[in-house]
Formats: sequence, structure tokens, C-alpha cells
Amino acid sequence: MRTSILKSLKPDIIVEMLEMAVAFENWKKVMETADILYQCVQRICEERQYHKAMKLPIPDVKLERPLVYYFGLSHLMCGMAHQNQGAYEQARECIYKYTELGWMEDLKEEDNQVVEEFRFLAKTNLYAVDILSGNIELVEEYVAFLQDNLEEILPGLNTILQAALMYHLDVGDILHTFAEQIDEFGSYEDAENISLTIIATAIIWLCTIGSTVDHRKR
Repeated sequence: MRTSILKSLKPDIIVEMLEMAVAFENWKKVMETADILYQCVQRICEERQYHKAMKLPIPDVKLERPLVYYFGLSHLMCGMAHQNQGAYEQARECIYKYTELGWMEDLKEEDNQVVEEFRFLAKTNLYAVDILSGNIELVEEYVAFLQDNLEEILPGLNTILQAALMYHLDVGDILHTFAEQIDEFGSYEDAENISLTIIATAIIWLCTIGSTVDHRKR
């Protein structure tokens, strides 16, 4: 994209566009917009580095969050789009890009907090991608991770149930393990849609297991 166009774009406006594309599950649009966000913040970063090297005043770009956040988000959203399209290897490559964002210069305390947050997201998303791509031996380890990080149970159970459908896994014990948290889903902010997805996936899984059992009995 031309530099003149990138200069006219505002990262926070692009983030809003990304959120809209995700809401409509338009994964192609998500990838396109995530790439635009990356190019936009890369231009800002390069401009700051140039002015610093030339000992010129650093341009003041108004951002709602630290610059490193937008780098991480661009890779996170691109990885999400690939994962939802079943392109797990491409998703994994995106995850590696926001696993370590400490390469950026002049990071302050607030920036380092963002780096840590994306490092954590990379860990949980890598679990999901690895399991969905067939590494089912990680499920037990992933369950232990979810027990230590209860805020990840909603997307975590969705991942486990998807894997159960794809690889014919018996996850009844896992659902029982998180029964209390499942009962509390209704109290989570903005959790309704995710809860319905998990419930629907669980019903499909139960029907699949039931059909398999009936078939074996015959």
C-alpha cells in the first residue's frame, strides 16, 4: 500500500474495521484488514526510528494503546482468521510473530505489560492450533492449563469440543471437570454467543458419540 495512503490511516479506526470483520466472520476481510494495520503501524515505527536517528522531534501520533499492541493485534487477528479456516500451519506462523514482541525499541512499563499479554495469548492459542491440527496428546496438558487460567475456559472448551468432533475423542470427563464453570457461563460478560456455540457443539458431540455407540452395539 502506498505511503501516502498509509499516512492517512488511523490504527484505531482500522481496529474498529477488524472488529466488524470478525463479528461478521468475514475471515478474508479480517486478513486483509490485519495486513493493513500491520503496514500502518510499521510505517509509524519506521518514521519514529528515522526521526530518532536524525535527532529530529518524534512525530506525535495519537493512539489509544501502545504501538506494540497494534503489532501484536495484527498478527493475532490474522492467525485467528487462518485458524477459523482450518489453515493451522499458517495460524501457527502468525502466533510465533506475537509470541515475542520485545524486539521493539524504547519499551516502557505499559508496553512490556502488553508484550506479556500477547505472550500469554500466544501460549493459549498455540495449544488450540496444535490440538485442532491433530496433536491430541496435548489435551490433558491443555486441560491443566485451563484449570490454572479460568478466564480461558470459554474458548478452551470450544477448542476441545471441536477437536472431539474432528478426532472422535471422549471428552465427557473434561466437561464434568468444568461443570461448575459451565453453569456460570451466563454471568460472563458478552459470553452468550460463545456459550451457545459450546452448548451446540456439545450436543453435536453427544449425538455423534451416541450414534457411534449404537453402531457398535449392532
